[in-house]
Amino acid sequence: MPGTIRLLLVLSYVVPYGIACSPPTLYGQSACLECHSEPDLTMQNEQGNEISLFVDATQFARSVHADFDCTDCHSDLSGSDHPEGHFAKVECGGCHEQALEAYQKSVHAAALTTGASDAATCTDCHGKHDILSPSNPESRTHPLQVAMTCAACHSDAKIVKKYAIPIHDPLGAYRNSVHGAAVLSENNFSAATCYSCHKSHDIRALGDPSSSIYWQNVASTCGRCHAKIYHQYSSSIHGKAVARGIREAPTCTDCHGEHGVASHENPASPVHPLRVSSTTCERCHASELITQRFGISDSRVSTFEDSYHGLAIKGGSLAVANCASCHGIHNILPSSDPSSTINSANLQQTCGTCHKDVTENFVKGSVHLTASTTPGRVVQAVRRFYIMVIIAVIGMMVLHNAADFVSKARRILAQRGDE
Repeated sequence: MPGTIRLLLVLSYVVPYGIACSPPTLYGQSACLECHSEPDLTMQNEQGNEISLFVDATQFARSVHADFDCTDCHSDLSGSDHPEGHFAKVECGGCHEQALEAYQKSVHAAALTTGASDAATCTDCHGKHDILSPSNPESRTHPLQVAMTCAACHSDAKIVKKYAIPIHDPLGAYRNSVHGAAVLSENNFSAATCYSCHKSHDIRALGDPSSSIYWQNVASTCGRCHAKIYHQYSSSIHGKAVARGIREAPTCTDCHGEHGVASHENPASPVHPLRVSSTTCERCHASELITQRFGISDSRVSTFEDSYHGLAIKGGSLAVANCASCHGIHNILPSSDPSSTINSANLQQTCGTCHKDVTENFVKGSVHLTASTTPGRVVQAVRRFYIMVIIAVIGMMVLHNAADFVSKARRILAQRGDE
């Protein structure tokens, strides 16, 4: 096994020269703890840094390895002589072969091979002599604790800057998310935590096509919990586009966000009724680059905003229809699809969600009227006519009032002259 990979699998534990106790003949717990239970037992490592050699006997007795002898992990101490200097580092993969195999493919292992000595290894996530079962609420890998465990590096400003990690404070965002609230506040451990999306040992880079968070894999990752929504999305125009490799097509995180996924009832959420049209759908459907590339109308957002629905949303109405109300949420399909909510055969049912007793004539009107269509030209002509009428009426009223003012002023001046 290459030395760089070997570093990933170990407990960083060393023994000083000339340790101040008699070398035991057998390295059982009691023998080792004669010295290593001393809190002030330290030495300098190869880099000249002072490190503690203290082992808390109480914590070790609670750990998953409590029944192990020291030599079960520190196998090079099986002889009768206590080694001088730094003894061999523990290979966790000797027992945890599957975890080792997955870890060797991870972004952390890859980082270590490039010289990133602070890349996460076994002990950074699991601990050393105090390793607890993941089912224990005090364990670093329990759902209640794992976000803080990952944040030890991923919310460390120095590490984030050093390795140009794109997400600066995932813990802060996660705590405020629907997932974080469910896990941390409601103790709902079926809700997503870090390893639900990123995996545990086989954590891969965002740009790796085999990564669970690669853009084409995001929907299936979310679908582990949201199976029904994933099925709807996979059949939608967006899901099919992603499957074909169209990077501009939206996936879950493009609409909902990543670590800070918020409820649609949260006013700050990009899928809140007052924001979904102007913030979420607008990013693509009002983008000149995207609309030109894929030959879709660039006026969908602007025409909606000029409609009754759009104006009502600007006024703060939560009851009025937004983009998702008509086009669907995860099951968005083109109007030519018979299953689409905006297919001509389905419009009465779609509009009838809000407007009861909808007739065929009711659904003939278009929400997205443009000046280039016949209905749009009629609307523009009526609009211009009303604007002209309004200007004329107001203008005549101003002239009338001005004439009346002048007439009254003359009468008053004439009266004063007679006096």
